[in-house]
Amino acid sequence: MNCRNFLNKPFRLMAIIGFAYLVSVMILNLFTDFYAVQSVMPFSILVFYAGTVVSIILCVITFFLYRNHFFYYAALEILVLSNLYTGKIYTALFLSSILFILLLMENRFTSRLRLALYLALEILKLALVIPFGARTFFEYAGITLFSLCTIGCINLLFRHAYDKKDSASISLDNYKFSERQKDCIKEIVVNNTTIKALAIDHNVSESAIKKDLSHIYTVLGITGKADLKALFIGCKFDS
Repeated sequence: MNCRNFLNKPFRLMAIIGFAYLVSVMILNLFTDFYAVQSVMPFSILVFYAGTVVSIILCVITFFLYRNHFFYYAALEILVLSNLYTGKIYTALFLSSILFILLLMENRFTSRLRLALYLALEILKLALVIPFGARTFFEYAGITLFSLCTIGCINLLFRHAYDKKDSASISLDNYKFSERQKDCIKEIVVNNTTIKALAIDHNVSESAIKKDLSHIYTVLGITGKADLKALFIGCKFDS
């Protein structure tokens, strides 16, 4: 598999990097005091190893099921919780920021259930910081709120910029695409629809959709879904 294929599958690439990092941490912790746990909570070492092992497994699953981003999100959440439990507050903050950015980019907060689950997990994280003292609690809560607000505002600014970008409608009739191919373009750009979902909607095999996408990429001179979304993002389709 060449580098371009990996770049077109960012969650697969992130899974590889996450796997390599977590395995390195495990090895270093087994033979040195590189990641020595200093926590007031009981069974901290056990929680650290359990959280790391589960996250490694989820990274492996993400590599093979890279279209289902849930497993990577779960790996990040488990790492955040285990790091908080073992006193690695700033590592947990960094991972929480990454997770929030990914969730915003994929527009994962449209569902009330997902939003409620996210808020419940954030409350749980705050509860895990309480044993480390009032200063650590307020510091963590303050930095978390600041990070979430900053990231959220940046996301709004980018969305506003995309909305203003070339507001003129684009006609896909200018290209020699079939109706199914046009619909694939719209669904991917507007709704980030997966290949599997497109195949189900059009009652065809996934390989047929992949062939359609390959033709689209060739005609437009791009290499993948990321380029397709970048090319048409913020534009309105009139056909």
